[in-house]
This record gives sequence, C-alpha cells and structure tokens, in this order.
Amino acid sequence: MLRCFLLFTIALVTAVYADEDVLRPRGRVSGQTSIPQPEGLVHNPWALGIELGGSLSFYAQDITLHQLPDYETNITSGSGLGPLINLALDYALNDDMGVQARLGYDKKHYTLSGYLDAPCETPPRSGFYLPARLNQDYSQTINYWTGGLAFRYRFAENWLVIGGLTYHSLSNASYTETDTILTPTCQFYDQGGNPIGQRQQISHSNTADFTAARWSIDIGIGYRVPLSKNVVLLPRLNGQLFLTEVAPNNSASGFHQALGQIYSYTNRRLHALQLVVGIWFNL
Repeated sequence: MLRCFLLFTIALVTAVYADEDVLRPRGRVSGQTSIPQPEGLVHNPWALGIELGGSLSFYAQDITLHQLPDYETNITSGSGLGPLINLALDYALNDDMGVQARLGYDKKHYTLSGYLDAPCETPPRSGFYLPARLNQDYSQTINYWTGGLAFRYRFAENWLVIGGLTYHSLSNASYTETDTILTPTCQFYDQGGNPIGQRQQISHSNTADFTAARWSIDIGIGYRVPLSKNVVLLPRLNGQLFLTEVAPNNSASGFHQALGQIYSYTNRRLHALQLVVGIWFNL
C-alpha cells in the first residue's frame, strides 16, 4: 500500500510541474487561447524607421515664342540630385501587409544649360534692339517639408512594394544663373546704365516663383536585410509622379520693357526617382 501511495505521489508532482495548468491556479485560464500577433516589418507589429537617401529630379517646361520669329531657345529640361531624410512609422495589418506614415525633408535640385536669344540694345544705349544669343547655365534648389501615407505589401520572403501619397510643403527656393553673351556687339548694363561686360552671374531666392504645396504618387520596391531580431536594413527604389506643376506659368523672367513678352513658360513639371536606405527598429 505504501509503495502504491509513493508512486501516486511522484506521478502527481511530475504532472503538476510538467504543466501548471492541470492543478495550479496561476496557469492558463480554462478555455483561454493566445492570439498571435502579425509578423511586422521587423518582428513586432510596430516599427520605427530612419531613412536617408537622394532624389534624382527631372525638370521640364514648355516654351512658347511670341512676336519675334528670329528668337530661339533650347532651355527646356534639366536634372539634378538632392538629399532627403525621413522619419517613418510602420504598423503590420497581417504577415504580408502594413501601413506606413512618414515625415521628412526633401531637397530637389536640378540644372539647365543651353542658349537663349534675348533683346540686346546696341551701344551706346541707342534704343535699337537686335537678338543676341546668350549661353545660360541655371542651377535651382527647392526645399520641401514632406508628409505621407503608404500601403506596404510583402510579396516574397524579403521583397516588398510600397505605394502611397506624399504632400510637399514648400520651405524655400534659391537659384544661381550665369549668362554669357555670345554676340560680340552686345553687353550687359547695370541699373545705372553702365556697361558691365558680356558675362554676369545672379544668385537669389525665388521662393515665390514656385507652387507652395504639391502632391505626388509614390511607388517603390524594397528588400529587407535582417541585421538582428529587432533591426532591419531596408533599401528601396522609389518613383515620384507629381500631380501638380512645380511652378505656375510665366513665373520665370520672360518680359522686356521695350519689346513686351517674348517667351511663355508653361507646363512646368518636376518628377523624381529616389534611392532610400532605411534602418528599422522594433517598438
């Protein structure tokens, strides 16, 4: 009898420590099951990311010539590279899909080079104008504060696509313009009417010339590189198609006191291709 009692006691203790839910009140409540959390961008559903990269901007404009058939220009397009930084938050809806919110700073930069015909007053300030050809180099920088929402979808183990809308709020803009007159009989004059030669450089802020707020559709593809259980490296290639023009029509200089309007600048557009590298952390 004693031997049977000891064997029963040993079996009972073994069962208790093997699964606390059998007899112990601090085990799982009867009928309760845990709900698995979705696999997030890193591991948990919430993730915080810091993104750095560059925007390759593509600028283009349409130019219409007025009044003077002998005038020409080929300054219609340009491109350039500028930096960007984002702070982003990601929430997993399930193992494959999630939503992201971003706040950032995006510097768009581009350059244009070419020739432009402009009226030249023959010296000495005769009031008689002839077309003079200028070689023009133009460098433009536009800075934006940005905010956006995007949808994320993982279509393979580590591959994903991200698409959404981004709002761009104009911060400031500045430019540098270098003009060189190629017509020997013409030169530039200062505001006092004094000749200053055949080359001039102008640098100025032109924030008011650009659209204050712009929207873009952003679509990109990225690849997850897990660095640890709680950290992921995510490079992605992103395209930006803007729904609004970068500047209103005729916001650039296209008028002359004596001859009136010579050029019209319309359909002024700026799109971008971005390469972004993000470091994402579990929250």
